Amino acid sequence: MAMLKLRTGARLSIEEFLELPDTFDKRKMELDEGELYIMPRPRAGHQFLQLRIGGYFDRYLDEFDEPPADVFPDVIVALALECRILLSPDLTIVLRGGAAMVRNGIVEGAPDVVIEILSSDRNRDLVRKRRLYAEAGVAEYWVFDSLNDTATLLELRGGEYVERGVLDASATLTAALLPGLAIPLADVFRHPRRPARDSR
Repeated sequence: MAMLKLRTGARLSIEEFLELPDTFDKRKMELDEGELYIMPRPRAGHQFLQLRIGGYFDRYLDEFDEPPADVFPDVIVALALECRILLSPDLTIVLRGGAAMVRNGIVEGAPDVVIEILSSDRNRDLVRKRRLYAEAGVAEYWVFDSLNDTATLLELRGGEYVERGVLDASATLTAALLPGLAIPLADVFRHPRRPARDSR
């Protein structure tokens, strides 16, 4: 395959997608029903929020001799191999002993929590990925909106997501799946080192 001809919409097999070299592009790539989707390079504000949120998970899990979960940034999640759906959430949480398995460097099956930080293609995260995660059985989907400084927590009930809450910067995010986890959103959205927000 000629690497330079890769573009959003190109059709790939699972094997072709997984064999793409890491050096090809610094952008994230996903496979959606066999179609390649290439995301724009994340901007500084997006990366900052990803690191801040991920840091809370790291510190939380470090408190355990046997952590109840693993957290992965930008890992490939194989939701449905037969449909050629491989996504790459900003953060993926897999409970130990849960349905998802980490094998050959990717998460196979439905993780317990996926986190997306909205960026340029907001519709993809809010509509398409919401549907794909629900169909796959991902228990919770958290959407961080860096334009409005909110975190929307979606919980799977009866095969569809229901809003558990829309939290602003004054709130503290907690999760029943991870007792004791607490993320004060002021420390994410109002942190003094947070880069200036993009206008879009």
